Amino acid sequence: MRSQDKIYEPRDVVKSKTMSLRKQIFDSNEERKLFNHLNSMWKSNFNIYPQLPFLKIFNINDLELTPNEKKFLFKTNIDYTICDKYGKPLMCIEFDGIGHGYSWNGKYVQFDDVKNDLYRKKKLDLKLKIAFEHFFPFYIVSYDETDSLSYSKKIFSTVLDSIIGQTIAKSSFQDIIHQHLKEIDEDLNSMNELERNEYIQDFVTITEIESELTWDPIARKAAEIYEILSKNGITNTISTKFLSKPELPEIKDITDIAGLENKIKAWDSIEWHGCEVSFETPKGIALGRAFARNFEGMVSPITIVMNIAELLAFHNAATLNGIKISV
Repeated sequence: MRSQDKIYEPRDVVKSKTMSLRKQIFDSNEERKLFNHLNSMWKSNFNIYPQLPFLKIFNINDLELTPNEKKFLFKTNIDYTICDKYGKPLMCIEFDGIGHGYSWNGKYVQFDDVKNDLYRKKKLDLKLKIAFEHFFPFYIVSYDETDSLSYSKKIFSTVLDSIIGQTIAKSSFQDIIHQHLKEIDEDLNSMNELERNEYIQDFVTITEIESELTWDPIARKAAEIYEILSKNGITNTISTKFLSKPELPEIKDITDIAGLENKIKAWDSIEWHGCEVSFETPKGIALGRAFARNFEGMVSPITIVMNIAELLAFHNAATLNGIKISV
């Protein structure tokens, strides 16, 4: 093309076209920061995909849904999808920076109303319902789960990292158990019932602990610090107290049937699960206290807050007794 044949567009037209190009694929800087954190924490073992279409996880046409529900799912994306290195989806995560909500037993709990999206809860509930029916881990989290856990003025993992770790641990634990029992089927058949039950119970317990320590960074760090304390002769009494917000009603004694029924009914109304760990040391008592929102589902928030409380207690014990811990 000769220079005189080139088409030159007015500057305002070029500017208008440039403005239509998005600056990033994320809906907010918080979502971008969270992706960077997840990628740095988990990229060595898994692939993290942002803004993946929902139809990449589920075959929408095979689902029993209304036309409007299918139309929505064909258009919607998922904030973060964690896959193995072969591309198999392992879990999905939605960051709810607007509603500040979280997922609980396959339902969306919204804290703040979103005025410009009246159907937000309905849409998130639909995603969770489908995942829940397929036994697929799908979490909705917000700032409470993604803020870094800080102790001794240093940054550590997030509650979300523990959620991810516990989910992977649970999946790998089941795979290991099934594979191992299949491999030793003949040996098990040669045992009597008592021997077989004891072997399976011991193997299950050990495998469950190993899976958690392999994949949950908070549980692993707590175990590492406790091992350092043990090497320094600090293996004193550890007491654990579980907490909740709102608090559960008290039970007078084993005959208090009404109190027990009220406590069971109040269980589903818990918004926060907590744990306080007290660790006796030669230089005094070291405490660790943690709370997490009630994201009960594929993993237990009680397990996670206990691990965090232990981590804080063990770290405080090391500081109290002059033992240096690298984070």
